[in-house]
Parts: sequence; structure tokens; C-alpha cells
Amino acid sequence: MAASLYSQSIPVLIKHMKNLSGYLTKGLAYAEQQKMKHEYMINYRLIHDMRGLAYQVQSCSNTAKFLPFRLGLVEKDTYFPDDESTFEELQARITATIQLLESIDEKAMNALEAKPVIMATRTMGTYKFASPQTYIADYAMPNFYFHVTSAYCILRTLGVPVSAFDFHGKSTFVKVEE
Repeated sequence: MAASLYSQSIPVLIKHMKNLSGYLTKGLAYAEQQKMKHEYMINYRLIHDMRGLAYQVQSCSNTAKFLPFRLGLVEKDTYFPDDESTFEELQARITATIQLLESIDEKAMNALEAKPVIMATRTMGTYKFASPQTYIADYAMPNFYFHVTSAYCILRTLGVPVSAFDFHGKSTFVKVEE
């Protein structure tokens, strides 16, 4: 069975947003255990010219929420102010993003025509993709994975006990007994 527009994006984004929520839960528990200031963890950067944990979470959310908007599946972009500064606010942002993704109609998404997708951004300019498929494969999913991986790496660098299994989350792969 060929992968559909919906199956290669929406369930994957939902899964990894839930996994991201799990990273933050572990991050908060670790910060409490280590008596680490929450602001320190939320603003931590891997390197000086890279943005912190809050930005990485916001970027995951933005990439996920812009996908249905840019594909014309929702009439209005969901606005988030990108000002979350606590674990609770970041978790609420993740929850709102998941709810938006869960509202997307699978049949409507899979019925999209192969017409160009325009991506207008505040900071990078405007780009044109040949089709919904190229937008998803060439931008949305790689950008999402970049930011979710950056969030994971920030927490791991700070000592939070997240692992590859936290990244993969509940998976469809099953360990084979030898």
C-alpha cells in the first residue's frame, strides 16, 4: 500500500509531538531532582548561535500547525504567540497542536490536487513547492525532525535521561527474540 499524504505526515507529527511531551515531562522531573532552575533548561542552547529548548518546541508546533494551513485544509492559521516560558505553557502548546492535527480530515487531505504549495514566512521569505507531496517530503517533515531532534539533544546534553526509545516512542517495530 502506497503512503498517502495523510499517513506520511499527520499521524507521524502527532506521535512525535506526544514524544516531545514525554521529553518535557522527563526534563521537568530531572530539573526538580537536580534543583535546576526551570528557566535555565527552557532557555538552554546547544551552542551560542542556536535557539533554546522553548524555541525548538515552538518550532515543532509551528511546523505541524502550518502544514494543514498551507495545504488549504484549514481556513485560518492557528495563532500561537511563541512566548511560552514554562514547562506547563510548552505542554499546553503541544496539546493544542495535537488537537489541531487530530481534527484534520484524512480523506480531504488525501484528495488534494498536485498543485503548487506556497510557503510564506516572516523570516525566510516565500517559497514555492511543486505539490503537497514535495512540501511534506522536502520541507515540513525534515524541518519538524530537525527541531524535535534539537529539543531532544538539548535535554540529553543537560543530563535528562531520555533515550532512543523516548525518541521513537510507541513504535510499530517489534523486537524479534533470537
